[in-house]
Amino acid sequence: MVSAEMAPFAKVGGLADVAAALSRALAGRKHDVRVVLPLYGDLDRKAENIRPLKKLPPMTIRVGQQVHDIRFHVRGSTSSALKIYLVECPSLFEKPGIYTYADGTGFEDSLQRASLHAQAALMLPRLLDWPVDVIHCHDASAVPAILYRKQWYSGRQLPGPAGTLLTIHNLAHQEVHGLDAVETLGLARSQASYPGLLEFHGQLNLLKAGILGADLVNTVSPNYARETTGSSEYGCGLQEILQSRGKDYSGILNGGDYETWDPTRDKALAATYGPGNMAGKLKCRKALLRDLKLTPETGKPVCGFVGRLVGQKGIDLLLPIMGRLADDGFAFAILGTGESHLEEATRKAAAKHSARIAFVDKFDEALAHRIYAGSDLFLMPSLFEPCGLSQMYSLRYGTPPVVRWTGGLADTVSDAGPESGTGFVFNDSRPESLLVALRRAEVMFGDAVRWKDLQTAGMACDFSWDVAAGEYEELYEEVIRKQMR
Repeated sequence: MVSAEMAPFAKVGGLADVAAALSRALAGRKHDVRVVLPLYGDLDRKAENIRPLKKLPPMTIRVGQQVHDIRFHVRGSTSSALKIYLVECPSLFEKPGIYTYADGTGFEDSLQRASLHAQAALMLPRLLDWPVDVIHCHDASAVPAILYRKQWYSGRQLPGPAGTLLTIHNLAHQEVHGLDAVETLGLARSQASYPGLLEFHGQLNLLKAGILGADLVNTVSPNYARETTGSSEYGCGLQEILQSRGKDYSGILNGGDYETWDPTRDKALAATYGPGNMAGKLKCRKALLRDLKLTPETGKPVCGFVGRLVGQKGIDLLLPIMGRLADDGFAFAILGTGESHLEEATRKAAAKHSARIAFVDKFDEALAHRIYAGSDLFLMPSLFEPCGLSQMYSLRYGTPPVVRWTGGLADTVSDAGPESGTGFVFNDSRPESLLVALRRAEVMFGDAVRWKDLQTAGMACDFSWDVAAGEYEELYEEVIRKQMR
């Protein structure tokens, strides 16, 4: 695995959760899994049990016109089926952060970082005398590993077949640079001009190159795979490139981390509960309202939102209607940070309706768990959502999600009807459509018997990683076959 993130110690978003959970699931199925990440400057090496890999000496790697000193480290045990290696490079990775500075500005040396990370990852199989079957690259920042495998190691093979799989977690993040950046990558200039892999509308596009260069490509839900090949809205300009891969592009639904997210043994909650005993959920609701100083009207639902306050997540669909719903007795528990204007709008709404809207503008893992458990509804009105994990967890916590029909949300949540369904689904990306869905939820919330059936159906859903790992195994086998032909 070549990834810029891995939960819990190097995390920005869902990629980190997937890299960790999929790796664990594969290791649990008797595979020898090795993940290679940068050793970021703000990682606490002692707390994370990160130490130098003594069998490998310090060495140098050239990126563009500069040489950088590196050293390999290991996190945890070197004897487990899942091994985590980290590349130390003070000149590139010493500053805090994974992609951006604290103010959200992207690193100006992101391409250099990606190049060195990839080169180091491809050195490890020979250094460790470890035959590698598959190099699994995650998102655009890992694409240089695919390009180097294809360009540099085509004649001088790595140990093992070393086929390549690219998993796209978010098509919007493409790593686009000027054409001169091809020199930073150490690749031929012909790759930056048509029909080279990197060239795209007069610029260098790493994700486009990865899509064309990998043996196989997948994304994180079947519906998102269909959406990204079907329209420019979801394809982000790469829909025709994805279409050109045909059957070599597919979707595998992410699994949920049910070890961390399980209301029957979640230590962050005021009380645990499960499908057969829901009394604890009522205690969690009361505790959440007390902690956030919320007082919904009797019989009205508490709505939770945990996520980034950005346009993609649909928070601007909620803001125009939230005050009206608060006046009607709804309560809202909102946790997250994001774009400054959306944070400010949410803050103003909370100040105006302080008894009905609570806004916590920071990342708080324990509070997130309490919101999942203590809310009656979980809001995910995303404009697009490659997969989404939050709706899986809200289902497990007996908190029906309210989602827009898109990406993985469409693959995981079925609309509540008189006798079936697991949540509330709407189609149009308009505040009015979200309002209609919430009004439908309000009506059903008043029917205790139907509501309990809805909760039970959601809690019975199983989106475990074992299923997804089996599907990845099939992709790996096809990747190896392509290399052996």
